[in-house]
Amino acid sequence: MENRSHSSPAFSASPPAIAQLPVRLHDLLRREVCLEITRSQIESALAQVKVEAETLRKTRPPFLFLHAKNTRTDFQERTVGASESFEALTRGLQEVIAAQPKLSAWVEDDLETFLRDSQPPYLLGLAMHKFPEDWNRMITRFDQRVAGFRGALGGVQVALGVVPGGMALASNAGAFECLMPARQWAALLDYEFSFFNRVADLQRRNAALGSDTLKRMPERQFSPAVAEWARMEAEPVRRALAELRSRLEVTVTEAREIYCAEAALVAQSGGGSPSYVYPFWEALRQLMRLELDPSTIEEIVAETEQMVAASD
Repeated sequence: MENRSHSSPAFSASPPAIAQLPVRLHDLLRREVCLEITRSQIESALAQVKVEAETLRKTRPPFLFLHAKNTRTDFQERTVGASESFEALTRGLQEVIAAQPKLSAWVEDDLETFLRDSQPPYLLGLAMHKFPEDWNRMITRFDQRVAGFRGALGGVQVALGVVPGGMALASNAGAFECLMPARQWAALLDYEFSFFNRVADLQRRNAALGSDTLKRMPERQFSPAVAEWARMEAEPVRRALAELRSRLEVTVTEAREIYCAEAALVAQSGGGSPSYVYPFWEALRQLMRLELDPSTIEEIVAETEQMVAASD
């Protein structure tokens, strides 16, 4: 989970009320905060148990075996109880820690999209060579979208092998099912190209840099192309898939070079805050803490751990 201490963004905006967040982002943020609160509580409880166990060890009566049975039994029960508490808390802490990275990654992804679509100061800062950490995250996010799309296209390739001749993919349940994630990943990748060009256009409309460094990229519209495959038979789709894969690799290589060149310029500029996203995220966490009903945290954490486990 990210725990960065940045100052407020140079291009600042007040976080919206928690209730105004998109439903999914609100839910994920609530779960993330519940995990963090629970982790802190368990770590405090573990520290206390360790202190109690050490105190118990130091107060062990000498020659315990010579003491009365009730004294021996009481000491042994307290020792076992401390050990069981320590083991239970340790297991609980491990479960929370295991769930945190994936849950926080989901929050980060949804928050990034939300800020892109709702916070003009964020776009302006990116266009004006601010927020180097956010630029690096843009590259990481782009790479994730590309990897997801490649994987989904591989699934389509496999599915084509079981589609009977003369049958459209939409009429074959297995093939159609494989098309859905491919189209979803294609839409996510299309969005990255679209957003990149939004930043480039904004840079052109602002003369602060003295020159335009961010060059627009062609928007390839991969999602509509994949959507067309549902109405096609296996052989035409196989040819279209090969062509799209080839186009994808060329496009990705060109786009990544542009991304990295711009990120390098941002890093060299040295202006502004390192990130807009992380301080905004932390502010939302604090607002969520104020909204939470403490009595619901345990149930939310149990649900979240199950949700993360099911996604593996």
